[in-house]
Amino acid sequence: MKRCPVAWSVMVVGAALLTGGCGDDAAAPAVPTAERLASALVTVDDQPGEWTVNTPPDGAGIPASGVVPADLQDALPGVELCDRASAASRAAADGLRWKAFRQLDLTETDPVDPPADRTGRMVFVQEFLTSGTPDEAAITFGLLRDGMRACLGALPAGEEGPGTARSMALPAVGDERYGVLVTMREAGGWAEWRLHNALVRRGGVLMLMDVVEIRAGVRPAYSVQDVGAFVTRAVDRLPPPA
Repeated sequence: MKRCPVAWSVMVVGAALLTGGCGDDAAAPAVPTAERLASALVTVDDQPGEWTVNTPPDGAGIPASGVVPADLQDALPGVELCDRASAASRAAADGLRWKAFRQLDLTETDPVDPPADRTGRMVFVQEFLTSGTPDEAAITFGLLRDGMRACLGALPAGEEGPGTARSMALPAVGDERYGVLVTMREAGGWAEWRLHNALVRRGGVLMLMDVVEIRAGVRPAYSVQDVGAFVTRAVDRLPPPA
């Protein structure tokens, strides 16, 4: 099983949140800064279990603060929506710039360590945040939700796979929310990736949270309800709507 530092996700969020507002600045609602969003990212204490913040050993990459520097935007994970998504959804996805990011890794007592071991799991959580005005966030959310829906169903094999994507219920958090559960076979067929993707809008803040479990020879540790509880705690930390 590969020790991947980041997850493949169903979607990335669109360009509508790039500007942070337009028109009369005095009348526009305040847009949370990157620093404010970073302070709202999930912490190691927000979920049962022993978690650590994933940081590169050489100090390169996203800083521990969670603020995403402009020159590291391309280092964040994400793929284009599938060809079944509309041109508008895919164009929006291509332009995203996240303001804050954090990955938490779950410490397991029985880590997967190939090639000697073929039983165990890896679990990590990635949270991506960006912000604009509430109207901008609503437009972006709609584009991404529609693109995600268009990409439900069978997923062809690529570096991993094949797999399936299906809608996933989320608690009634934020102003709008949509979830997708992706299951894929790892190359070689002996392990399964379970990627729970939650997209939530709260006011002008857009959050994408990926709860990822890669398992082999063990039952899934995280249910959709468990993921919903994690998402709820993350949304509770977000800046309140203006």
